[in-house]
Amino acid sequence: MNSTMTARLRIVGRTLDPTADWSRLRGKALYSGLAEVLGKPEERNAYLVLAVLRAAIPTVERVRAFTRAWQISGVEPVMRRVVASQRATPGRRAHVTVSSGVLVDVTDTSTSDFVTGIQRVARETITRWSLDHDITLVRWVRGASILRELNDDERARVVGATGSQTAETREVIVPFGSTFVLPEIAVDRARADRVRTVALFGSARSVAVGFDCIPVTTAETAGDSMPGAFSRYLSALAPFSAIAAISGSSAQEFFGWKRMLAGAGLSGPDIVDLSLPFESGSATAEQIETVRRQLGLVGERIVLSVGSHEPRKNHLNLLHAAELCWRAGHEFTLVFAGGNAWKSERFFETADELRRHGRRIVMLTGVEDVVIWSLYSMATVSVFCSLNEGFGLPVVESLASGTPVITSDFGSMRELGEGHGALTVDPRSPADLATALDRIFSDESLYGRLLAETGTLPHSTWEDYARRLWGRVETPASPSTAPDDPPRKSRTR
Repeated sequence: MNSTMTARLRIVGRTLDPTADWSRLRGKALYSGLAEVLGKPEERNAYLVLAVLRAAIPTVERVRAFTRAWQISGVEPVMRRVVASQRATPGRRAHVTVSSGVLVDVTDTSTSDFVTGIQRVARETITRWSLDHDITLVRWVRGASILRELNDDERARVVGATGSQTAETREVIVPFGSTFVLPEIAVDRARADRVRTVALFGSARSVAVGFDCIPVTTAETAGDSMPGAFSRYLSALAPFSAIAAISGSSAQEFFGWKRMLAGAGLSGPDIVDLSLPFESGSATAEQIETVRRQLGLVGERIVLSVGSHEPRKNHLNLLHAAELCWRAGHEFTLVFAGGNAWKSERFFETADELRRHGRRIVMLTGVEDVVIWSLYSMATVSVFCSLNEGFGLPVVESLASGTPVITSDFGSMRELGEGHGALTVDPRSPADLATALDRIFSDESLYGRLLAETGTLPHSTWEDYARRLWGRVETPASPSTAPDDPPRKSRTR
């Protein structure tokens, strides 16, 4: 047996019994000592042995196969077979560290520059945690079989600061008795499978941010492969300790999913309503005027829509509603500020056709935050007519900026906006959207009331949210509301 495998066997021993002097044992004595400390066959210890010896997180199926073999043959011969199989594997020289600390899985956020809602939540939260708490930021590599700490570049994408690594490290992290936090969604199959393994065997507590169940509830608006991938992600969440839903509506969706788990004999995680903050950025008067001139919007009445161009955001219906208003004689510029676009061919074709007929439509992508905050301040109204949202940050950002919103009359959008400056409509009806725009333009009394209501929006910050979420990470959640008693409508306090 080579020195690397001897060192890994000793890591298993020290993890289970840190008081023993494992450095003196080798060969048969080392195997015998491990057999003694491992005791009876147990899946949790089987996971530890496999993960450390293979320097990779095993699948649940492999852990259970190892446990069955352990029950039949005893642990020593099974360990010997694993050691022998490692001589030709890519991770044979990797250094293994067993961690019982707080591990935060930011695989997507650390490898992309996207500023969508999920990455926004992860960055705003973890940046604050990193200042006050001892956490380790990790990501999955090599087909999502290995968990390692972020390097400098990856860490900078998450918290805007450098870490201790400058290149991909050979150190493999094995969670064991850890606290595992997932502030993203894990829809990659291999990653979801390993996250499930960690939740079942490697963590004492596991907490996920629950964004929504949109790929299940409105699958027709998702990509072709997303509903199946999302279902696997939900399977990975089933053994978690808690899911912190980002709104009351999101919590209701996760309660519905949890109710179904009973059919498989699973209790599921605690579901807690932990709404995102009601906060916006700001821009100075000088910055606003600069943006106005740069975009050619001087003297223009602006209708603003912030969000990616995808079927769920319903921008095609907004274009149709705008055309109805233009034909009714209203003059305004429709500004779209968004990022990703998919299944949006008809939207772009319609926008181009309207512009050819002289309609004022401005398309912006990849703009800096100051432009977004300036647009919120400049707009007469913003429109967020999504067909389904876990939260709806543009609703809150617009209202917090003092700009009324036309938004959907259900779900989190109604929950956030009703009574705080939002006019709610049926987003599936372009006529209803057009009527709402007409009322904004024509009814001064209504518009004045909506403006005043924006001042009633409860104020909370990302600091508040990060602190409250950490409370769920650090301590067990209160018992979940019974599945047949959905959570009450709530607001961030």
